Amino acid sequence: MYPSTLPAEADPMTMNGSSVAEPTDFQAATAAAAAAARASSLEQDEWSVGECGFLDPEVQRTMRSGSAAEDITQYPMHGWVDVTKEFHDACAELQPGELAQDMLFGLFEAMSAIEIMDPKMDVGMGFDKQDLPPPSFEAAIATGAIKLDDLTPSELIGIYDALFSCLVSWLEGNSMDQVLFTCLYLHAPAQIKDKALRVFCTAVRNLIVVIKKIISVAAVNEEEDFQLYGNSALLAAEKAQPATVYSSLKDVEDELIRKCKKLTSTEDWMAVVHRLRFMRHLFQVIYHVEQMASNDTVDDKIDIYKILFVASEMLPGIRNTLDRGTQPEKGSDAPNPMGFSPRIHDRSQPPAFPRSIKIRDRPSSYQFLEEMISRFKYACKVTKYKDYYSALNFFIEYSKKSGQCILSRSVLQSLFGANMRMAHGKLPMKQFLRHSVQVFNSPPVLNAKHPVAADPKVQQHLDNFFRYCINMNTFTQFIRICGFNRARQRDKLARLIENFDTIQVDAARLDSMMNQLANERAMEGNEPMATALKHSTHFSTWVLYNCFRAMLIFLMSGFELELYAVHEFLYIYWYPYEFLIGFLVSALTRTENILLAQEEYAEHQSKTQSGGGGAAKNRKAAKPKKNKKTQRPYRAEIVFYHALLSLCGGMYKAMGALTKDGRVRLPLSKFDNEEIRYNRRFLPFATLTSPPPVSYAEFKNVREHMMRHSVEDLYTYAAKHFDQARNVLESIQNPDQEMLDLLQIARTNFVVMNVLARGHQKEVKRQPEFDFSKHSYFPIIKLK
Repeated sequence: MYPSTLPAEADPMTMNGSSVAEPTDFQAATAAAAAAARASSLEQDEWSVGECGFLDPEVQRTMRSGSAAEDITQYPMHGWVDVTKEFHDACAELQPGELAQDMLFGLFEAMSAIEIMDPKMDVGMGFDKQDLPPPSFEAAIATGAIKLDDLTPSELIGIYDALFSCLVSWLEGNSMDQVLFTCLYLHAPAQIKDKALRVFCTAVRNLIVVIKKIISVAAVNEEEDFQLYGNSALLAAEKAQPATVYSSLKDVEDELIRKCKKLTSTEDWMAVVHRLRFMRHLFQVIYHVEQMASNDTVDDKIDIYKILFVASEMLPGIRNTLDRGTQPEKGSDAPNPMGFSPRIHDRSQPPAFPRSIKIRDRPSSYQFLEEMISRFKYACKVTKYKDYYSALNFFIEYSKKSGQCILSRSVLQSLFGANMRMAHGKLPMKQFLRHSVQVFNSPPVLNAKHPVAADPKVQQHLDNFFRYCINMNTFTQFIRICGFNRARQRDKLARLIENFDTIQVDAARLDSMMNQLANERAMEGNEPMATALKHSTHFSTWVLYNCFRAMLIFLMSGFELELYAVHEFLYIYWYPYEFLIGFLVSALTRTENILLAQEEYAEHQSKTQSGGGGAAKNRKAAKPKKNKKTQRPYRAEIVFYHALLSLCGGMYKAMGALTKDGRVRLPLSKFDNEEIRYNRRFLPFATLTSPPPVSYAEFKNVREHMMRHSVEDLYTYAAKHFDQARNVLESIQNPDQEMLDLLQIARTNFVVMNVLARGHQKEVKRQPEFDFSKHSYFPIIKLK
């Protein structure tokens, strides 16, 4: 409503109240104000600040200072005009998502207006005034809303299932107070008289503490993954004692089993037992993981795998008895009719918290727990990987398959080593990296049997290099980054790539020192030591390979996160096609050549030492021949990168052909600057010395050269690349699911490119659909 000034004699007591009579002159004053408002609107386009009644109080006092003091007992001298109809008419002109902006009504006021009276944001909305929830655990007991003793099996099953649903909802990122502590029984488990319920609620409270510790120590969570902090006063009400939970759950199980032996119908009570047993195994696993963060042994991990196997076998039987428990009431937010008060913490939450939380239903919650246990079992395999190369591959693969669960990612970090200064909890990271380089390309200086290994000067240089790697925290941070969610990984990889440059320089300096020492030994006539020091590009190759991998993951993750516009696909696929994947193949090929040279050198040394001696010496000389299969340890990865190279080439040529053919929608030049886009996409690579950054001018020259070909030729070139990728993928033995998906993409796109090369839909310039459902990085091109 618009306010306007009333005559001084007007003294209304209310605006719309019916209980107080309105002054006789109120209607007349209102009519006069409306007439003045209409007349004023014809003379000026906008209301002045003073006429709108929004003057600052200090300004109002200043304006009134020359007049008599205002009588504060009088009603403010403003009249009110009903503008509801005009307001709705004005709103009808706005499209969904549009906002009206005024000098005194900006974006902040618009957001506040949207949130007021919204049940999801406004704590005052959504309450049933006739049936308010119990304000506390004590109030629920006094009103008889909950039972503390003599609970039936159906009631126990319902509470257990509801608590598992709340636990899953908490792990998905919701606030602990808004899901778990809506259960009134968790507020004071010690006051529960029913032993089966008391022990279970105590286990849940201790499980909360243990999970929080695992996630906080692993430190791979973000605010959107997990609400680490909740109402600490509730957790502090009863001291957590995780070590006693296992035995308490086992005692209750045994009591219920003995009770079942005396009953004729035991199905319901056995369903209670199965849930207690599942909780016992789940708690035991998570508690062991938390303990292994400081005391890690392989035997513990083997025991964990066995416990997980038993827990997973129990879940199908639990899901079959979901209907035996009390079920949520229709239309209610409570996950169970008794023991839960969904709005008990609404008034205690800060304003930024979401007000409407949807707790998972019971079937999907147990499905989540089953998948989580499978992820735990998969994470236990990390103990098999004793070098950085294989461990990093496992972390990358685990992130692709199991990156949606924060607890699973944190458990993996704990199993590998919560303290990133220690690998597998007991091996110092410096020794772990040293061993990893030796496994990756076997530098002679790291082999204790070589004469150079005893040279103190060489060992000093090696210690300095690995100490520098640890201090820079680049390699350990690469593994930790794989524990974050997929969206956050990209941001952190951008900063990680910049750190590789200094390590590349240090690795190249170390290799140069090795070459210099080899030349010095050769000049001194020490041929064995000089031979041991040659082939010394080992360290720079190792660093460069990991840098290239980080670059490729960073660049291709943009497709998974849907960050790239279609017209950007051309230079995004061009960069790995022309540079990155070729660098990776070159690094791995160089590594294989180094290993082959080391193998030949080992054979030569064995033959030299045997010197035609006895049979025993001949057998020792023959040993290196058994390892000839390890001369090509990276052959499978090289073949896979060749397939990716052909796929990137196919997409690059396909995007060039589609762009030249007018089938790709390009932004208007006045709204877009391709050079700025290009530089921002490759900004993390700009600081690297190797590989050197590629400027936009270089890309533009390459693209102009490609675009000189006809559209039909470009489609044909793209089809050849997809055909090469298909042939490479078909040659791989025992392909995994990712390779099979890439094979289908290569086959489909090969057909599409051939169809377009023959002039299909030549007159219809529609942008094709790029379907990333099969693979996150490479789409199936579909013609509309």
